[in-house]
Amino acid sequence: MTLLAACLCPAALHAGEVLHSQVRRDGDHFLIHLQMQIDVPTDEVYRQLTDYDQLHRLSDVIVSSRVIDTRDHRQRVEVISEGCVLVFCRRVTQVQIATTLGQGYIRLIDDPQQSDFHSGRTLWHIAPAERGTHVTLSADLQPRFWVPPLIGTAIFKHKLLSESTTLINNLEQSAPDAP
Repeated sequence: MTLLAACLCPAALHAGEVLHSQVRRDGDHFLIHLQMQIDVPTDEVYRQLTDYDQLHRLSDVIVSSRVIDTRDHRQRVEVISEGCVLVFCRRVTQVQIATTLGQGYIRLIDDPQQSDFHSGRTLWHIAPAERGTHVTLSADLQPRFWVPPLIGTAIFKHKLLSESTTLINNLEQSAPDAP
């Protein structure tokens, strides 16, 4: 799933919160690191983040998602996202190989032949915490489309924090024991 932000202050949200978010641009690569605390049991967060046919429920920018095929611990997933920056809107397709690695790790690797990214590698780690679940996302994304320097990175940071907030809220509201 696409979440795209350097040293923004943590934002408290309901019971969950963004603990750290960072986006760094290295040439045409965007390096992303995000840590969240979510007030939902770990198994439920893991279940929702790996329900690839229903990712649109977790993010306002995801238009659709579907599992194309499954082999062992790998699933080929298509995610179509749409977002606007100022007056420019773009629809982005990612076809990813999602692999469950055990111990709460999920690896996503973009297929550059079927994606709007030259390359994309994302690693999620979902782990129990004192209160709910700690989620870490690390990604290296190389978009096939042009992202303006300076302002593009700043907008990327803002979008990551905004989408992280939405993700936390939707995970908490979708949990079976949500209030």
